[in-house]
Amino acid sequence: MPFRLYIHIGLWCALFAVFFAFGIRIAGPALVENHIGPVEVNRSIDAYILALSGIEHGSEKLPDVFGRLPKVGPLIIVVRKDNSQSEFLGMMIGYISWPREIKLIKIATPTAEKELAGINPDSISGLVFCLMDPPAWLGKPIRLGSSIFLVPSPKTG
Repeated sequence: MPFRLYIHIGLWCALFAVFFAFGIRIAGPALVENHIGPVEVNRSIDAYILALSGIEHGSEKLPDVFGRLPKVGPLIIVVRKDNSQSEFLGMMIGYISWPREIKLIKIATPTAEKELAGINPDSISGLVFCLMDPPAWLGKPIRLGSSIFLVPSPKTG
């Protein structure tokens, strides 16, 4: 019985050694080449926001801007329904706006006149438009990047 146990353990050790030898030949150069270092917080989110709107370190800057809005009422994010980049950017803004309440509105037309007409401005903290221009009747928007516009609630002044 002990002889079979030694054979069993020896076989598994040999298999592990072969696996390790082949693995180190493949993974070793990749590890040395990429220099594993500290992980940057929100690195992928920053890359997406930079590509879609031109804002560097957007995961830090956008929450600071949204933090100046009133806490009462949701932040309305308006995106184009037929534009996947607009929808993705809107979802990224919603993600980095946490824990603020958000509502995502998908607009099928280039203008958001009908969809926004029923919103009470006093019940929201602001409107964010992703890859689309806000209606002129909302007032002068704040440009947050090449494709993001913020229209704050009238309560912010």
